[in-house]
Amino acid sequence: MSSLRVDDFPDWLNKKEFTKQELEVLKEILPFYVVNTIQEGISYRGIGVSEYGWPSNVWNIGDLREQLLYVANLTLNHNLFMVERLDDMENACHQAHLDENFAQYRDQERIAVYVNSNSNLVLSIFKHIRNALAHGRFMIYPSGEDMIFVMESVDHSNKSLVVKARMVLRASTMLKWMEIIRNGPQDVLKRKRKKK
Repeated sequence: MSSLRVDDFPDWLNKKEFTKQELEVLKEILPFYVVNTIQEGISYRGIGVSEYGWPSNVWNIGDLREQLLYVANLTLNHNLFMVERLDDMENACHQAHLDENFAQYRDQERIAVYVNSNSNLVLSIFKHIRNALAHGRFMIYPSGEDMIFVMESVDHSNKSLVVKARMVLRASTMLKWMEIIRNGPQDVLKRKRKKK
């Protein structure tokens, strides 16, 4: 097993300009995920979940995490893979169908993400969404009435880029995540995910 190393300018990252529709979606998404990120210590204008009324132990009780995963239909070890070592990232991307040509397959939301020991799954996902958006390492594709974000979060290591996350997420999912977090704990519904 090994870390997943990639080029500075991969083939899938091939468009520089945004359409009017893409800009409208980005106008909603960028402030929340990049500037007002829930990941503490990343942005001077960040807004932690406690400021939205979530309890300090929100990540221990699981309600918020379960709701966020539910709306994206993400299931651990099915279409959501987390690793605690970068050396396991290549395998996680393979299992999540986020290999070399991952940007071509946008029919299902899926995530492969590195989670370091100082964080948790949700905060890591949000951090890597922020990094992908902030550094322009994403593409947006139309999908019916929705749009699909294809994202990659990378870090410099030994003169190359190491993948820390790859994600395929609907704009509607990212907007729903914003709504759930902003509305606070009163709107969280405990739901059981259907087994596939």
